[in-house]
Amino acid sequence: MSKAKLIGSLRYARYKYPKNHPLKIPRVSLLLMFLNAMNLLDDEELIESRPATMEELLLFHERDYIETLMEAERCQCVPNGARERYNIGSYENPVSYAMFSGSCLATGSTIQAIEEFLKGNRVFNPAGGMHHAFKNKANGFCYINDPAVGIEYLRKKKGFKRILYIDLDAHHCDGVQEAFYDTDEVFVLSLHQSPEYAFPFERGYLEETGDGKGRGYNLNIPLPKGLNDDEFLYALEKSLEIVKEVYEPEIYILQLGTDPLLEDYLSKFNLSNIAFLRAFNLVRESFGEGIYIGGGGYHPYALARAWTLLWCELSEREVPERLTPEAFELLKSIEFEEFDDEVDRSYMFESLRDPYRGGKIRKEVKEIIERARSLILC
Repeated sequence: MSKAKLIGSLRYARYKYPKNHPLKIPRVSLLLMFLNAMNLLDDEELIESRPATMEELLLFHERDYIETLMEAERCQCVPNGARERYNIGSYENPVSYAMFSGSCLATGSTIQAIEEFLKGNRVFNPAGGMHHAFKNKANGFCYINDPAVGIEYLRKKKGFKRILYIDLDAHHCDGVQEAFYDTDEVFVLSLHQSPEYAFPFERGYLEETGDGKGRGYNLNIPLPKGLNDDEFLYALEKSLEIVKEVYEPEIYILQLGTDPLLEDYLSKFNLSNIAFLRAFNLVRESFGEGIYIGGGGYHPYALARAWTLLWCELSEREVPERLTPEAFELLKSIEFEEFDDEVDRSYMFESLRDPYRGGKIRKEVKEIIERARSLILC
């Protein structure tokens, strides 16, 4: 019988980014404490995270790069030439204990999620989704690309030949796209902020549809600022329809970064966590159960609430109407300062659910979908 499993560990609290970094906030450790404070996680549902092995890391990454990450973490310094060669030691990708130990733990957790899914369980690894890292370069706060490692694990160790990767993070999955751009064994679908105004800027455009055998197996949906719930769900539903017309996956991985939410200051989308949950279910309705991993998310209260809604759905629990006093106190204890003090965020301390943030579906959004359809189905 299928069971819900959460892959996680309080050890992530040890692997902190520097204080001036957007990822300095607690994420996985906060989620675990929040779920416990809300009485939404049983002991048998939690699987303690384990680090990836070197063999697993080398399914995707180059050995010299991994060894340089390890050395930089050991010395808490930038090894000679590492900044220029591997993009290690910048503000974006600083030296810290998150760079290898934290990233390795997240990647091992994605392998665990795959293994649990293949046993027949419903599984979520919130630490996963570090989709920007390249084979031999840190990028976009990411050092080890656990989705790419996971996909290669499915291909090289488990024999899968038709894998679907869906990315709902606010930022384009440039590392994953590059990794599988020339193969028909992996279809990559990404809905994200347009690179015309958002990171990674150089990739994520509609016209990037794959090369060689991968031609037609990469679908980007770059979306405009101010995206509302109805626009996002429309774009996702239509995108999934396009994928289904050309691809029959044996298995899929779904990246669930929470940065598309209105509260998140690193995106310019206006989504509610109600739409986030609906998006999760749209994918499941289209392709059945998959392997679920986390991703971006830089507002701790928004992240904890959204992933809690997802966990309630996955574990077949009723969503509590109110936060418990313990959950309220936990959120209040987090060191986090809103960028706009005048915005009323009191609802985040009262309920798990946001108000729905729907609206008109702009002509621009519809035209993006039609253009995407023509590029893939031509």
